[in-house]
Amino acid sequence: MKIKTSDYKTNEIFKFIRQGLGLTQKQLAEDIKISKSSVEKYEKGLDNYTFETLVKIAKEYDLEIIIQNKKR
Repeated sequence: MKIKTSDYKTNEIFKFIRQGLGLTQKQLAEDIKISKSSVEKYEKGLDNYTFETLVKIAKEYDLEIIIQNKKR
């Protein structure tokens, strides 16, 4: 899955990742050891997730996070 972050809000990206993995909010929360309410808040844009949270997801599901400069 490749997501161009400039096209989406951060809460949308979090939801796309979860849905792309075919997980419920509860499953994701349990797998990365955070509360389901945190997942709900991240997806609604009521709270911001950290890079550490993305790393937990990447490690749990063997995903690769790539950060690259925008080409202007």
